[in-house]
Amino acid sequence: MPAKLKLIFLILAILAALAQPVLAETAERPGPAGGVLSLLPPPQTTNHSITLAGRKLDYQAKAATLSLLSGKGDVTAEIFYVAYTLEPPASGAKDPQRPITFVFNGGPGAASAYLHIGALGPRIIATGADGEFLPPPQRLIDNPDSWLDMTDLVFVDPVGTGYSREAPGQDTRDFWGVNQDANSMGAFIRLYLAQNGRTGSPLFLAGESYGGFRAALLARTLQEDIGISPNGIVLISPALEFTLVQPDEFEPLHWALELPSLAAVRLRAEGVSGDALREKLAEVEHYALGDYLTALASGLEQGGRLASQRVADITGLPLDLVERNSARIPTGLFAREFARASGKVLSPYDAMIGTADIAPESARIAGPDPVLDRSVPALTSAFVGYISDELNFRTDVSYRLLNGEISHNWDYGTSASRQGYAGVMDDLQRARSLNPSLGVVIVNGYTDLVTPYLASRYLVNQIPSLANAKPIRLDVIDGGHMMYFRSDGRRALKEAASELYQATQ
Repeated sequence: MPAKLKLIFLILAILAALAQPVLAETAERPGPAGGVLSLLPPPQTTNHSITLAGRKLDYQAKAATLSLLSGKGDVTAEIFYVAYTLEPPASGAKDPQRPITFVFNGGPGAASAYLHIGALGPRIIATGADGEFLPPPQRLIDNPDSWLDMTDLVFVDPVGTGYSREAPGQDTRDFWGVNQDANSMGAFIRLYLAQNGRTGSPLFLAGESYGGFRAALLARTLQEDIGISPNGIVLISPALEFTLVQPDEFEPLHWALELPSLAAVRLRAEGVSGDALREKLAEVEHYALGDYLTALASGLEQGGRLASQRVADITGLPLDLVERNSARIPTGLFAREFARASGKVLSPYDAMIGTADIAPESARIAGPDPVLDRSVPALTSAFVGYISDELNFRTDVSYRLLNGEISHNWDYGTSASRQGYAGVMDDLQRARSLNPSLGVVIVNGYTDLVTPYLASRYLVNQIPSLANAKPIRLDVIDGGHMMYFRSDGRRALKEAASELYQATQ
């Protein structure tokens, strides 16, 4: 063979060899060396099966991180996720119309383990009948109400939560804020869809609390900034307008929106449920946004005189306590006082769950929250064990279920020209205008005092109907902020969401 021809073959062989790593880098870009990111393992894929509604489903679980990139192509963060994809029958091909749902929790500063092993995933933490956490060690069971028979699932942890971390030298302020978070999560969705061949799949978003805020915002920004149009979003106990979540004491509306949730606690404690509960709460809702709101608007002292007796009857609190507070009942006060006679304090996250009062002489709750604070050791230990033992993702990086540093340093500013509290009802309405077929389901719990159910209904009623747009579905179910820790709440949540996925079939 002539020397020149040999040289040509040699060059072609070298080019072919070099091409392989480039393609691999495009599919699974490795994280940067050094720092905590070097402790993150490569993607781990495992195969499993579950029986849902009498049907055996084979699925693949992938625990991995995905690199976010700067405009220059530098890695800025590693985003941890767990993806569950349904395996097709042995003789069949994958369904190109199989939906995919990206799932977020809230905070800001919460990892997605709450919805992952509490509600939607194929494996969930075992809890008591009322949704209370059981004594350690925690136990995982198959989830009979997993969404996996409706959609593939991708549980995502924003930067600083779970195993997700910013790159060495990267400023966390690039991620910890309303717009920054939407940008990074939108980038994650775009990259995941592209890298996994899912750009043509029906796309859904599901989020709880601030995750609901995030999902509503992403429904707009994905369309306007990235060119991706979601088919539907599920907002679970959402914080949609922070003026109603972090209220001003001089704004009486929030007292009115919270009152039916306080009434629900008293009624459920008395055993009222079902249609009887809905009927009684309808009366309270009418009073809350009618005579009660009018009384509060008339002034602090006059409003207290006008409303105190009725509020005491509705909430079950002592009349003198209601009068001292001018008929305005902070949720923290209610959680402190409602069960005082039985030596308990309640959780605002689900006021049907209480714990022993460790400081009965204190005017405020002194002990841990029986829902939120107990969730940290229970879910952290359960999730870390699951991800390591069943999904083979093992790392020395600490798992952050709740990162208080994020919530304390969150940038709620949305633009230089917009003042006041952050909110996403305008974004949600714009998303529905851009895509009239966008389905929206909002689910609240009756006894959630953190994001009261009437606030969601009030906000939806304040936006005009859009021609040809799907109506927003509102469901209120038994339970609190994390109603899915109850088996009946988990079933009701899936039933509410199923309407969105049926539309893609």
